[in-house]
Amino acid sequence: MNDSHRPPVRYTSETPVNLPANRREAEYYSDAFVEFLSQLQVDYVFLLPGSSFRGLHDSLVNFGRNHKPQLIMAPHEQVAISMAHGYAKATGKVGVCMVHNMVGLMNGSMAIYNAFGDHAPVMVIGGSGPFDPADRRWIDWLHCANQQSEIVKPYVKWADDPPTGQSTLDALARGYKAAMTPPTGPVYVTVDCAVQERLIEGNLRMPDAKTWQIAPPVAANPDALAKAAEVLLAAEFPLIVGGRFGINPASTAPLLELVELTGAAYQDDLGIVAFPTGHRQNLSGDRSVVKEADLVLAIDCRDVSSLLDAYTGEKKEVGVGRDRAGRKVVDMSLNDMAWTSWSYLEGSQAPIDIQISCDPLLGMRQLADAVKQRLGSDAAAHARIEKRKAMLAERHDRLRARQRENVRKGWDDQPITPARLVSEVYDAVKDKNWLLAVRNQSSFPEGIWQFTGAGQYLGHNGGGGVGYGPGAAVGAAIACRDSGKLCVGIFGDGDFVMSATAIWTAAHYRTPMLAIINNNTTWGNDEKHQIEVAGDRKRPAENAWIGQRMVDPDINHAMTAKSYGAWSAGPVTDPAELAGVLRQAIAEVEKGAVAVVEVRTKLV
Repeated sequence: MNDSHRPPVRYTSETPVNLPANRREAEYYSDAFVEFLSQLQVDYVFLLPGSSFRGLHDSLVNFGRNHKPQLIMAPHEQVAISMAHGYAKATGKVGVCMVHNMVGLMNGSMAIYNAFGDHAPVMVIGGSGPFDPADRRWIDWLHCANQQSEIVKPYVKWADDPPTGQSTLDALARGYKAAMTPPTGPVYVTVDCAVQERLIEGNLRMPDAKTWQIAPPVAANPDALAKAAEVLLAAEFPLIVGGRFGINPASTAPLLELVELTGAAYQDDLGIVAFPTGHRQNLSGDRSVVKEADLVLAIDCRDVSSLLDAYTGEKKEVGVGRDRAGRKVVDMSLNDMAWTSWSYLEGSQAPIDIQISCDPLLGMRQLADAVKQRLGSDAAAHARIEKRKAMLAERHDRLRARQRENVRKGWDDQPITPARLVSEVYDAVKDKNWLLAVRNQSSFPEGIWQFTGAGQYLGHNGGGGVGYGPGAAVGAAIACRDSGKLCVGIFGDGDFVMSATAIWTAAHYRTPMLAIINNNTTWGNDEKHQIEVAGDRKRPAENAWIGQRMVDPDINHAMTAKSYGAWSAGPVTDPAELAGVLRQAIAEVEKGAVAVVEVRTKLV
């Protein structure tokens, strides 16, 4: 099915009318809050409307003129926060969203946890109150809490429930600094609805930039750098693993220099891409490398134990890879400055021989300088490095050949293999200025999509919460619309069905993007778990689909997308038709549409 429906053009812009020609001075505290957000260079505020921030909503429209910040409406709090999350990762700026008191905050709490796990700088502003019982209507009693921030305090970087107009301004300033200071992360600020609607009394002090400016990057300890350079150059088979900094395009150059200087093998950490796919020291996808390496340098990796092969699918083997004899581990990150005792998202404690706590970009440059200094007095090291590079190049070529061969397995199968889907999408966009905002994690074939370095893929959602993909892709697409890139999102049918309403936001705000639904009609990860449990218990695996498959009736996601105002195609079932449908979809995106392609895929 190929549906070329286009909605009638009614929306031009959400420009307020009947406002005075000249902007007035702030009258209400909510006006001052909007003025400060503008000083922070906040371009967008993502929200689902709510009465607890009605004063702030009015100020954004009738005082701020819905311009820098502009309101972006989403139909669910989780979607709105995911949009702010995706926007923050695509721009490097703070993503700002507003949620309605307790009910909105609880609805959006999973998205906040995703941002927390992803170290995404998101500022969540929650309407609440009134704090003063004398100001409360009957509905306010139902939606008021003593310290509303307690709902999310375990998984935000900082939170506050300020009681006055001045303290709210100060909290927004401090929240911005906390969110944007590495290691970055989400913050939450309660904004009392009665305070929002109150006229400004007396002198209101706008926070000075000195109170919210971000400190310079943290440098590495010189002794730790010297030790790291020594063990890197002494290793027989060093491995460098790149992590979260992979969303920043500026990371590519210093990472390339360090990998090439040391002649190390390279791999991307789980759920990120930081290094050119075609570079011949890149062995991403070769699971045996970490077992062979006698030195592992982990740079900005969240769970170092995981990349050391500490956990496996076999319960009896959990932890066996963590303490491999003879292997040295160097961790360059700010992980020790981001601890939380509430969640185990950082993994188990890894055996680290050398800890370098610093900003990863600055640390890589410093470490490269330390390596150069040692190389200057070690002529034999150059020969070892060049010999290792030649070995890695041959291994890289063999690995990529195997990966290409694996993608061809089942190439013409129906349902379509996820590997063919990804391959066809890449072929369709490879000559465009693209950004991959979201991708399926476990079924994404390594080595096929050719990344030229960091900043081309925005990485995993951080907290493992399904429903992140559509909202995050739309938030990234808004950033791409402003920068002239083609935003691509590939997400599963479960992810889409939870947050499909994000497509309405993209269509409404004329945000071009290409969305691909990898639809295997089941909660695939969990169906595979049921198969595993049945096997362990010697029970029939044929029953694993029960309580998992979204069939009878099948959901037509393409039709759903159409109803939200997108151009849509699918469900595509014939692999021979896929390339043509994708070409048509991209043509629609280049004309300004939101294009959604649903593809029926097999569970792998």
